[in-house]
Amino acid sequence: MFKNFMLAAGLMLASVTASAQQSADCPLSFPGSELCATIEFAQAPNQNTDSPFILKVYDQTSTASVPVLVDPAQLKVDLWMNMGHHGHGTSPVKIEKQEVGTFLISEAYFVMPGKWLIRVWINNEKSEMTVVVKP
Repeated sequence: MFKNFMLAAGLMLASVTASAQQSADCPLSFPGSELCATIEFAQAPNQNTDSPFILKVYDQTSTASVPVLVDPAQLKVDLWMNMGHHGHGTSPVKIEKQEVGTFLISEAYFVMPGKWLIRVWINNEKSEMTVVVKP
């Protein structure tokens, strides 16, 4: 378990970059809902197989020492690749609730190498992260 956590943490630092307005503590920010989300891969995203990941949603207003996980009223996730003047996505991902505020995102197929956006909508508010998929 610890090994998987360390791998996920390393992947987050090495291959995932958040938008400029977002911090390392909150890589996916949803200020309208006062929520924050994180993404953790067990293995680096791969172009040849399903690349499942865990999405966790936290209450940004909590004063608890440990972030409080919450279920958003609405959740949507997709994968998108910008390619100059056009872009494309993939087939819809599967979202499965694991426990409060924790969701397994599977059927996540990054169909070619390059920079992919993981776009997340929570309560109709969008945030995104870039994931580098290597050949």
